[in-house]
Amino acid sequence: MKNRIEKRVAKVIENADTLDKRAYLTIDCDGVVNRKEMNFSIPLMVFCENDEIFERVLKEESNKIERIKEKKIERLSNIPVDKLKENFMKLVIKGELEFSKKYGKELALKDKEEFLKTLFNLSLMDNISFYKPLMALAMKEIIENIGWVDEIGYLVISYFTKQRYDLSQLENVIESESEITEISGNISLLAYKKVLESYTYKNEKKYRAMLLNGVKNQDRLTQWQIDDEILNSIKF
Repeated sequence: MKNRIEKRVAKVIENADTLDKRAYLTIDCDGVVNRKEMNFSIPLMVFCENDEIFERVLKEESNKIERIKEKKIERLSNIPVDKLKENFMKLVIKGELEFSKKYGKELALKDKEEFLKTLFNLSLMDNISFYKPLMALAMKEIIENIGWVDEIGYLVISYFTKQRYDLSQLENVIESESEITEISGNISLLAYKKVLESYTYKNEKKYRAMLLNGVKNQDRLTQWQIDDEILNSIKF
């Protein structure tokens, strides 16, 4: 996997300023909410063996109209890991990208495991039909294989902050200790399960219940209209 990531990361960096979106959630004057799709070029960079699919999606995801020229992410000094972790989580939930990216980078560089666990925890808190766990899994492989890359870190954290959080499932779910059944054919549920099993979380019983509810109701689970070829190419 390391060779695959190293081969593709340069292409993503070249297109990084056209891969972000100015907003992943918009609402019009009539109250109609629109959530835009995640940038799938990041997960495909890691989990797709087919170069043709990766390069096609990378090209499709690049949008010069939404071009955002990003500079290097500044370092933060003299902030302990526990404070970096606390602020990173709060800022991401609030949708504060400008500071989230700085706290996220510093946390990743000072304590890689704490950064990944925090990112994973953030992905589990959100609506289970979103693809944040998939993005978090991709980020983990990138960091563990080639280390922190500003352009990639920015795109991941930008998605986490701009795809505004829907915490209604987390707030209303009843804790469960039931075993998680086998899951097939639903990439958002598979990614959620893998992230849930990666670490121990304080809210683990709630996350487990959210997953079980997702499995029971997956026929009615809202999914973006992602090309089946893309979803089937993701193997982790």
